[in-house]
Amino acid sequence: PADSTNEYIAGREDVPPEDGIAPGGLCSALVLIGAYERRSGCPVLGVINEPFYRRDPQTRRYRRAPGWGWAH
Repeated sequence: PADSTNEYIAGREDVPPEDGIAPGGLCSALVLIGAYERRSGCPVLGVINEPFYRRDPQTRRYRRAPGWGWAH
């Protein structure tokens, strides 16, 4: 699927970035949430989270990279 579900399920950690962008593997998995106004169809807010942004080599735990925005 286009939403990287296969990458998450496979759990691949061995995919190197290309020009700073993860083409596959866990680092390409994202959580995307958006809301819009029903009458106008205009976006109201959005949230993006990269749950597997970077892995700490000592603890082997992942750091996440959240981002968000809203329109007013």
